[in-house]
Amino acid sequence: MYMHGVVDKEIAGHVEPAKRYTRFASPMVQKRLFNYFSGLLSRHVGRLYDPLLDLEPVINSDTINIETLLELYRQYLKKNSQWLFKDAPRREDMRIREAVFHFNLYSYLNEFLKDFDGNVTPEFPTGNGKVDLLIRYSGKIYALEVKSFTGIRLYRAALEQAARYAKSLGTTEISPVFFIDAIDEKSREKYGAPFRDDSTGVTVNPLFIETK
Repeated sequence: MYMHGVVDKEIAGHVEPAKRYTRFASPMVQKRLFNYFSGLLSRHVGRLYDPLLDLEPVINSDTINIETLLELYRQYLKKNSQWLFKDAPRREDMRIREAVFHFNLYSYLNEFLKDFDGNVTPEFPTGNGKVDLLIRYSGKIYALEVKSFTGIRLYRAALEQAARYAKSLGTTEISPVFFIDAIDEKSREKYGAPFRDDSTGVTVNPLFIETK
């Protein structure tokens, strides 16, 4: 498969021993697989929000407030995680595999945006440990980088990486979304504060989603 270009090698990390992966080389195949596993792991998303909720602060005819939308998802996850992930794949320590949350977020956004003639698509090729999601709505593109929080050093590197990615898309804002076991409000305020990357001129808006 490698000789025919179906799969490719990928090395993650710059410190030995680096992790080595084999992945499908075609972005089209990656998207199809991503959609397949999203449907497999999130067959039923349930009620996305209270039907009496005023969604004007979240989405209107022109724009989406990504921070408010992700807060809506955070509340949804907190309320429904027990049944959502009842049969989810788990690691040896019985914690849910991080990719499950990535797929679930994609499924939630996909279902949410259907009612507003918007759409979300995974963007490939992408590196290990993150997923790029592009939301298209009312002629605008909103970029999300979905990652698992593993530490402050990699968090800071992720913010710089996100700014470069946003610039390559031609957008001036991007929201890195970090899945994390738990985070207190003081840390959320500190590490979730928006900042402007001077080298790119991009505004980076970090967001945190708890998984417990």
